[in-house]
Amino acid sequence: MMDLIRALYPLRTYLVISGVEKPNVMTADWVVPLSFEPPLLGVSISKKRHTYSVIKRVWEFVISVPKVEMLEDVWTAGTKSGRNVNKFEVTSLRTKPSMKVSVPSLEGCVANIECVVEREVETGDHVLFVGRILHVDASSEAFSGELPRNDFPFLLHLGKDVFTTTSGEILRAGG
Repeated sequence: MMDLIRALYPLRTYLVISGVEKPNVMTADWVVPLSFEPPLLGVSISKKRHTYSVIKRVWEFVISVPKVEMLEDVWTAGTKSGRNVNKFEVTSLRTKPSMKVSVPSLEGCVANIECVVEREVETGDHVLFVGRILHVDASSEAFSGELPRNDFPFLLHLGKDVFTTTSGEILRAGG
């Protein structure tokens, strides 16, 4: 597994929001565009994760693109289980209504991608949730037209508690 991480990482880091009455948030690196037409996005989630069972109940999720300043909240969302703790009570993350899905989006993120699950694909110990993108809210802070701004420091996960940015800064979380 370590060779796989070395070969594939760094990967952009995202936050996945699911649930309606009691929303949950988790950190995910395994997010991938799948199709322009129809607009599809995939997120691979372990069957052991609380988020897996929440998405299975509501069939919707939001992928949020966090800012570097949110690193400690990103770390907490990825290291605490929503089964045991309400992550919105132990982080500074706050929700806002989404435009097209009942699952909330996240305030302060540079993008929120609202999806409804079209299908799930078993992929071993993970499930790839294929989401049809219904709405994208992207900030001009990080995006210029259709492209990311080359001066915006997107957060990338190197592995374990080590992150970097597109500007090359090395960051440690959880400390």
